[in-house]
Formats: sequence, structure tokens, C-alpha cells
Amino acid sequence: MTTEMDTDDLSELGSVLDFKFKGQSETRVPSSAHAPRTSARVDSVVLPDSQRARMPLTKDKYLVKENPDLVAWEREVRKFLRELSPQHGHRVSAVMIFEWATGQNVAEIVKNGGSANAHLMKINKILRHHFGKPYMTYICGRKVPNAYKVPPGWYIRRHRPLTLTLWAEYQAKTLYP
Repeated sequence: MTTEMDTDDLSELGSVLDFKFKGQSETRVPSSAHAPRTSARVDSVVLPDSQRARMPLTKDKYLVKENPDLVAWEREVRKFLRELSPQHGHRVSAVMIFEWATGQNVAEIVKNGGSANAHLMKINKILRHHFGKPYMTYICGRKVPNAYKVPPGWYIRRHRPLTLTLWAEYQAKTLYP
């Protein structure tokens, strides 16, 4: 007949043995093999885990060739949006950004037989990413067919970019603006 004290000692001994041998395989065989040798050459160049940089972007969806014009225009659009005051709302259009960034008037380009449509399409794509669907409005008495509403308190630094090239800089907090 076992007493209460003997049962407590057995359960305590069982928990100690479980802790000591937990995770070990039942088929473990004692071995006299030494630990594998490490390479001094590799160890001299490899950083410790705590000092390594972030992992690079390796997902399949990141391995795309982006249009360099779209990346360049996104930088310009972000510069333009950074200049806007967050104190009140704004209405912006692709033509405004194009004329601000290049110093060229779209009406003059069209009058001279040129076209800025390729640039304006890229700027509109970026603005649509940030602000959604455009609408028609009047600014200073002129009709603006594709205007985007920038709400008060809106900051470009809080919003991720459209292009993956800039997204990597945004994640590393090196994208300005």
C-alpha cells in the first residue's frame, strides 16, 4: 500500500525525467562522433545573425521589370504631393503635376503638334492609386476633366508607393519624399 507521500515523490520524479529527456528520440544511440568542423574562411566573412541586414525581396511577385518612366513619374508625383499643405483639402490633376515638374505647358505642346499623353497616363495611374476614381470639376473657372481630391490631413509619407522599386525604399524608410 502506497501512501500519499510516495505518490507525490513519483510524480515529481516523473516530471524531472520528462524535462531532462524531452525531445530526444527513443531510438537514440550513443555516439563517439565529433561535431562537424566549421570553416574558418566562411566564419571570417559572415556577420553574426544580430548584425545582418533585412532579408532581400525574393517573392515571385517582386521579380518584375518595371517601367522606368512610371518609377520616375512616381518620384515626381510624391514630391508634388509632399509640397501640399495638410491643413486643408486640395484638388490635383495630372496636367498640374506635369506642368509643375517640367515647366512646359500642355496646351503649348499640343499646339506645336506634340503630345504629353504618355506622361499624363502614367501620372493619372499613380494618382488613381492614391486617391481612387477621378471626377470632373472646375478650378479657377477652367474645366478639369480628371481631378483627384486630396483630403485634409493627408501625408504622402504615410502611403505606400505604387511601384515596387519605390516600395523597397519605402520599407527601408529611405524614400524621400
